[in-house]
Amino acid sequence: MSSTFLSNELGQVFTLKELSDKSVSNPKIRKAELMVRIRGFEETSQALGHEALFVTLSCPSKYHRSFSKTGHENPNWGGFTPLDAQAYLNNVWQRIRASLDRSQIRFYGFRVAEPHHDGTPHWHILLFVNVNEAKPLTEIIQHYALLEDPDERGAKQHRCSFTKIDPKKGSATGYIAKYISKNIDGADIEHDSYGENAATSAERVNAWASCWGIRQFQQLGGPSVSVWREARRLKDFQTKDNKSLNELREAADRSDWQKYVQLMGGVFVKRNEQLARPLYEFEMDVSTGELKQSHYDEEPLKTIKGILSSGLKFITRHLKWTKLAYRQAPCFNLEFCQ
Repeated sequence: MSSTFLSNELGQVFTLKELSDKSVSNPKIRKAELMVRIRGFEETSQALGHEALFVTLSCPSKYHRSFSKTGHENPNWGGFTPLDAQAYLNNVWQRIRASLDRSQIRFYGFRVAEPHHDGTPHWHILLFVNVNEAKPLTEIIQHYALLEDPDERGAKQHRCSFTKIDPKKGSATGYIAKYISKNIDGADIEHDSYGENAATSAERVNAWASCWGIRQFQQLGGPSVSVWREARRLKDFQTKDNKSLNELREAADRSDWQKYVQLMGGVFVKRNEQLARPLYEFEMDVSTGELKQSHYDEEPLKTIKGILSSGLKFITRHLKWTKLAYRQAPCFNLEFCQ
């Protein structure tokens, strides 16, 4: 990334790493944004009188290659990979969401996927829910978590667990903060769950997620984070004649996720009823004049360009970046260039 150079129409040249470090690809920025959104959800829940629950979901024994205490190979292991285990958890969650939707139980929060010592993923989920709906929600989650191999030893104790977060003892944001940190950079944590250096473990966790294509963090419910990111790119002259969008931009600039949620229509607002949505358009290849295509199916490729609100387009991405050929790339090592 440091040796790949990109330029734009203004003649600016940056390495791919420099551009990446300015985005959510940068662990520090990703972590800060996650914490802002989680804190905003918690503030929203407090304003609405909702309850916070911390849920842990694990896989049946056959998905685990080895035992956690001894490290010995598990005789019940079915040859499943971490990706198979992640697919199992996704399937369980899809069933849970469908059942909650049928029961008209609404929720919002965040999900963190992290590996056990043998690479098998498990999920930590922070959920905010109406106080009267907390009990049926836990019953539905437990039901689907135990559908597969319900009678195996330890299933009821370890397959899923629930912790009701008491605001008097600590915040929901603080409760999940350590899971966010140890899966990004290990900052502010000395050791992981197995007594290893947290920073080193975080590097291994990121390699694990990259290797198996596992999404580590996911927002559950709430308005679009893409609009939030694009709103931060808007300029005041673009929104001065649009009061609602101007307030949205200001909330994003202040990193006020609670206000942003409110302006977008509330935490339970449907996608098609939100104040704004991401604007995607086809991308043109400047070198050939043709539409860019996907590498996989050669279908025309759409990329995010800005925000669409009340039928109006607000472009936030004006510059076109082009990869420089090796001979065009600037050289900072004169001796090497000569």
